[in-house]
Amino acid sequence: MKVTITRTKTHASRAYQHLRSKLISGEFEPGTRLLYGPIGKEIGISATPVREAAGQLANEGLLELIPKIGAVVCQINRQELVDIYEVRLAIEPYAARLAAQRASPQQVRRLEGHVTRMRELTDQLLGSSKEFAGKRIVGQFEKSDYAFHMEVIAASGNQAMVRTAGQSHALTRVFGVRRHRYDATSMRATCEDHEAILDAIRASSAINASTAATTHIENGLARSLAALDRAHDGESS
Repeated sequence: MKVTITRTKTHASRAYQHLRSKLISGEFEPGTRLLYGPIGKEIGISATPVREAAGQLANEGLLELIPKIGAVVCQINRQELVDIYEVRLAIEPYAARLAAQRASPQQVRRLEGHVTRMRELTDQLLGSSKEFAGKRIVGQFEKSDYAFHMEVIAASGNQAMVRTAGQSHALTRVFGVRRHRYDATSMRATCEDHEAILDAIRASSAINASTAATTHIENGLARSLAALDRAHDGESS
């Protein structure tokens, strides 16, 4: 019995990580109904652990559980998106300030690696004939973007910040960032914002790190709101 319970918890944890990763990477549009069986097959488990994972993600605000339908990716309005970014503005600039004081050399090197990867992906788009990045570049860019932010927060040394900011970042990925299309200009702007944060952390400049983080989050909010407004205009036309 104990072995069965442990295996069930392990499968539920795998399902949670798999499903959360798919949500953050933008594989599901808001309003999409999730099918537990096919998702479970992707990682070799049954539908039951996926259903449990969906319940946990519903508690985190990423999914909505609807009777007789199941789990549906949440949809939010303009004010709710602003609320999410305001949480980030309340936490991340101070986390960046602490990171400037506490980041280890290893953490700084990881931050440098994330920025370098984002620059490489931007250059790949610039070297192509496409105006907007395709799914592969977008997925890798967002992965490095997310990793950069979480590394800054981890460098603060405050685990409560890591947990709280991780949740607001997940919501941002599902409802905000993923709504705007990536062109070279927006990708370059994101890289420059990250480099400003990184430069401040390297220089142990707490004030500059906080200011750069604030500017970056405000820029992200502006882009996400513009994309949300365009989507609503498209639906009403």
